[in-house]
Amino acid sequence: MSRKVQNRHKFLLPVALILSLAGTIATAEEQPEEEIPPWYQFEVLIFERISPGAGSTEFWPEDPGTPSRLNAIPLTEARTQEIGLQALIETAAPPAPEPFRPLAESEWQLSEQHQHLSRSRNYKPLLHVAWRQQVIEPDQSQQLLLELPRPSNSQSAIDEPLRLEGTIRVGVKRYLHLATDLLLRQWETEEGIKGDSLEFRPAFRAFRMQSQRRMRSGEIHYLDHPIIGVLFLASRYELPTEPEPVEDGTPVDREVESQSKQEPASTSS
Repeated sequence: MSRKVQNRHKFLLPVALILSLAGTIATAEEQPEEEIPPWYQFEVLIFERISPGAGSTEFWPEDPGTPSRLNAIPLTEARTQEIGLQALIETAAPPAPEPFRPLAESEWQLSEQHQHLSRSRNYKPLLHVAWRQQVIEPDQSQQLLLELPRPSNSQSAIDEPLRLEGTIRVGVKRYLHLATDLLLRQWETEEGIKGDSLEFRPAFRAFRMQSQRRMRSGEIHYLDHPIIGVLFLASRYELPTEPEPVEDGTPVDREVESQSKQEPASTSS
């Protein structure tokens, strides 16, 4: 990172130190052309900067717009038939995993970074998810919907907008390409007048981050923003091979049977 970029984005330094614990920041990697789209495992960790004064020196529009959900599918509801990738899956060596299905936490590779962020006073993890998919050209790849669910145990869940929502898309065209469009809402208080007294009504302030990045697999990538932070990891995934069929009988039994077939039949004198 150049000195000019460091001066303009001083808030990057703490996160860069976190990344140095388990990975490096990278930019691009050329990918070989293959007839069968390769499988990758992707992982994204989205967090919020909660340090005092975060983003206070930036200009923020009152209405930054909302990420488009057009043709985007939630990771939790993805099905191969719905996204039109069945033909691609059939070309892969079986057994092929189901694409876009969230992986268990035991398969996360950014757990250490998640723990560091959770213990920090300046950052708060919001969403952490990993999945596998075949990677095709960026303009043909599936757009995925990411969102932080509303609380399910309060009446406010009906009225409150989503705290975090957005889309993510990964494709390959010589390089891995990542495109994200995220919107984060933070609570604020709004002063109003009701009758002869003042009242404070909760309100949200929205921050949007739109980013595109060429990437290298196997290294942690950090998408910078004064309020929103994203750690992203792409790893090549090798499909499991089918076990070889087991023949009946033990190896010794098969050897005795083979020898008996080769010996000539005995004749009585």
